[in-house]
Amino acid sequence: MAESPEPIESLVKKEAEPQRDPIVSRSTSAIILVCTLLLIFSAGWALYDEGFYQRPWKGMQREFVKRYTAYLKSIRKDAGKDEAEIKATPEYQQLDEEAKAALDKVRDEVAARDRRVAQIQARLDAVTDPFQNQRGRIVVITYKLETSPKGSFWERYYKGQLESKKKEQVAVDLPAEEGGKTARQKMDFAQLEEAFNGLREEKAKVLGEKAELLKEPTELAKKREDYLKNHVSLLPQKSINDLINKNENSFDYTILGHQLNVNDYGIVDRCEVCHLGTREPLNIKASDMAPNGPARSLTISPRPLSAIRVKNFCKSTIRKSLGVPLVTEAMGARRRAW
Repeated sequence: MAESPEPIESLVKKEAEPQRDPIVSRSTSAIILVCTLLLIFSAGWALYDEGFYQRPWKGMQREFVKRYTAYLKSIRKDAGKDEAEIKATPEYQQLDEEAKAALDKVRDEVAARDRRVAQIQARLDAVTDPFQNQRGRIVVITYKLETSPKGSFWERYYKGQLESKKKEQVAVDLPAEEGGKTARQKMDFAQLEEAFNGLREEKAKVLGEKAELLKEPTELAKKREDYLKNHVSLLPQKSINDLINKNENSFDYTILGHQLNVNDYGIVDRCEVCHLGTREPLNIKASDMAPNGPARSLTISPRPLSAIRVKNFCKSTIRKSLGVPLVTEAMGARRRAW
């Protein structure tokens, strides 16, 4: 006997019941929030790691510039006094008189050489453009002649064109030797080349004569400046102002500006990225860089670093940045330079 069919209502109810959907049955807001926060945190960490953590020398350099500039400004007011005292000594005055006397002795001859160089340069400027234009055209024709088939029509054509171009007369407005109006002259290529080379040789000869005349005054002036530099306890005011200007406007915060490279062997001989002040013209002491507290400026950075981290930084980070080996040993965590 056949079983009785189920009621139609129960069949409809079974088909209408949806399956359990996790997206519909529970909220995913918490998961999305956690993922979003993790994404924001990782992006922030990546920016911090790229901009600061992997480049600790930038913070070191900024603090060095701040302290060094403050020190330079504190000694600037005394530099002029010390320099003036040295300039008032009999030894400096004698050197100064000797240098000025030597310069006065050759001043007229040097001025005559300068006038002659100016005249030569004016004539050289007038000849240079026509000569270079003609030379460029001749080079093009010569190339076409050399690449044309031997014995062909084009070889004969370019050969005739080359001879014609060399004989072509070009107008040149040459200034007069002793000033005055310019004179127009017509020259072929050989004459242009001769004038160009002759003026260059004459200019070099006159400049050599000027250098010979200034040899003694230059040596005496250098002797005077060396005496001042060796006897003054501080740098001259101009040098201190130049150092301040360099720190405030053009200090190099990159790696390459503080590397001593041996290009012949492709190696970095010495790294001064974080060991700043080692080659400054002033002898910087710890008390100069930290006048109001402990000499923490002797540490390699504002926060002392371990020797292991310094080693990794100097021998790994910089080497990877430069792509060349670093031959110096790892620097210690503290050093008696800035």
